[in-house]
Amino acid sequence: MTILKRPLGLYKANCYILIKDNQSIIIDPGFHSQHIIEMVKDTTPLAVLLTHGHCDHVTALDDVCQYFNIPAYLHPNDQELLQLIRRRPSVYKKKMYTECEDLIEGQLQVGPFDLQVHHTPGHSTGSVCIQWENHLFTGDTVFKQMVGTIDTYTGNAAEMKASIERIITFSDALYIHPGHQEDTTIKDERPYLLEYIASHQM
Repeated sequence: MTILKRPLGLYKANCYILIKDNQSIIIDPGFHSQHIIEMVKDTTPLAVLLTHGHCDHVTALDDVCQYFNIPAYLHPNDQELLQLIRRRPSVYKKKMYTECEDLIEGQLQVGPFDLQVHHTPGHSTGSVCIQWENHLFTGDTVFKQMVGTIDTYTGNAAEMKASIERIITFSDALYIHPGHQEDTTIKDERPYLLEYIASHQM
């Protein structure tokens, strides 16, 4: 198994490529579709998975899905975000045409990839974390020493707190691959996540 990572676009959103048995899954194709196509050119792409619907994580979605003729998956609560053009910076103002299949809580089997989807609202109502073996792709929910913002269109403080309370129950052995910046682990982030929960008591 292999994981490739590349920060793309104005906000340097991390695009991840999961590779197993020469097949691949693309997580969060945020920008620069040609870069993403180049990253997977020696594999057989199977699908695109979106951790949430914000523009910096989805702008290359149409190009990638059309080029490879593959499906995309997004939580149904974030479907409307794909069309909120007026809320995007000018470089991301692009109408989206790809119809996404529902990415919901539970197991998801895509080719040789046995995935677990965790619905973790807070940054958006449809935010998810995607687990592949001992790797957790957290989108904009958890970063290194930081929790995602809630001052977004569908952000919610109570939902974020509940999601963080859930994430701290995950195994210390999980590697966190966030939507921006560098990787970390559940073990290393646990003190910061506990501090976040304590400081956000309702």
